[in-house]
Amino acid sequence: MPDGRLKNSIRNTVWGIASRIIMIIFPFIIRTVIIKKIGMEYAGLDGLFTSVLMMLSISELGFGSALVYSMYKPIAEADDDKVCALLNFYKKVYRIVGCIILTLGLVLLPFVRSFINGDVPEDINVYALYLVFLLKTVIGYFAFAYKGALLTASQRLDISNKIIIYVNFVMYGSQLAVLCLMKNYMAYIILSPIFTVITNIVQSIVVDKLYPQYKCRGSLEKAELKAIYKNVFALVGEKIGATVLLSTDSIVISASLGLTAVACYNNYYLIISAVRNLVMVIFESIRPSVGNSMVTESLEKNYRDFNKITSLFVWISGFCSISMICLFQPFMRIWVGEEYLLSNATVIMFGVYFFGWKMVDILVLYRDAAGMWWYGKFRPYVVSILNIIGDIILVHFFGLDGVVFATLCTAVCISYPWLLGILFKQYFRDNPRDYLKRLSIQCLVVAAAGLLTYFLCYHMVVGYSFVKFVIRTVICVVVPNAIFLFTIGRNKDVHELISKLTKGHI
Repeated sequence: MPDGRLKNSIRNTVWGIASRIIMIIFPFIIRTVIIKKIGMEYAGLDGLFTSVLMMLSISELGFGSALVYSMYKPIAEADDDKVCALLNFYKKVYRIVGCIILTLGLVLLPFVRSFINGDVPEDINVYALYLVFLLKTVIGYFAFAYKGALLTASQRLDISNKIIIYVNFVMYGSQLAVLCLMKNYMAYIILSPIFTVITNIVQSIVVDKLYPQYKCRGSLEKAELKAIYKNVFALVGEKIGATVLLSTDSIVISASLGLTAVACYNNYYLIISAVRNLVMVIFESIRPSVGNSMVTESLEKNYRDFNKITSLFVWISGFCSISMICLFQPFMRIWVGEEYLLSNATVIMFGVYFFGWKMVDILVLYRDAAGMWWYGKFRPYVVSILNIIGDIILVHFFGLDGVVFATLCTAVCISYPWLLGILFKQYFRDNPRDYLKRLSIQCLVVAAAGLLTYFLCYHMVVGYSFVKFVIRTVICVVVPNAIFLFTIGRNKDVHELISKLTKGHI
């Protein structure tokens, strides 16, 4: 079983990275074409409506995570009847959720214009545009999206990633052709829901072929439904919390500062999301293996793995954060021009925010794998309320910087310590003192590496040009990683993890 977990994790990681590369490069190219050919306001509309519809997706209520968690054990034990009953339940839930999102979306339709401060491009009907975004969000719930849970629970994310690569490659190519030849934003957007349906149909066909034993049949017992509903009740808050942190910033910025401001913010956030998604490939790839390990392995073994994974991701996240802080401004000057730069303070906050959320993601990984959503059921509500209040108040005093600062504080100062306490109290049943001591030392190393790298990038390399951007990139790759190699890399946990992965064990 451990060798199987390793094989699945590596396979999932390789195809996950390939999928993310496609989903990073093409959206970046498309956004560049939109900005250069039809205007920054269109890019702002794209970010705004994506955020609004993400808020509506709260209706999913975490059923997906609860159902995948419920499938781990019956799949491991080859209990086909239980898996079929879970799949049948999931199908019904998804269709109900689709109806709820559609209804809420239509209720919001008359108020769409109030989300935008200032003018809208003359050739855009914001109501029609919003309906296309709504269709893209809703249609997956009726087009076999629920079958993706089987691939996740079976540790075969590589299959779904292959489908995403092939279909999205065609979609992005079609969208680029429309933008370049027609310069028509509405025609470009309409392609998105069409290819969403194609993706789900292809995934359904592949799942049916791979797992013919799993059909939507049977029903769950009352005790099983009760356990799922309990987890879902706790996950409602998780869904709300994650959505608020990801979506309300753009909505508040658009309503207070206008489409250009939200477009500038999303230019930076596009890069952050791209890097975050690449790192999340590793999280997603090892998530099923961690879930399986927490069911089959000892508590001591899982705690050792937790420390190893933390140390490894401090390295990865530290490198990414330092690179963002040092490269954001020169990159944006080259890409969109100096007039669309945010402040240096915002860039630093973005870097700290990224690192902090990666540390939160480690805790979420183990919390989700252990199914311990119930214990932190109030945390997301507190975080969401404070984040919204902070956004609304600080945007009027500090503009866009205030919004980013509010999100940073709620993520790092509230979410992290709350989740840490839950994980150690309810699962590891130990004091997190030693863990925090080790993590604090590693964070100091990251900070020192960041200060040195920043000094070299901005005091040894003066001015802005493509060549100097390349030099700064080399500095960011070499300096922090060299420091991490001789500090964090010498840590017993990281050394053992790398050694096991190299030898084909985990």
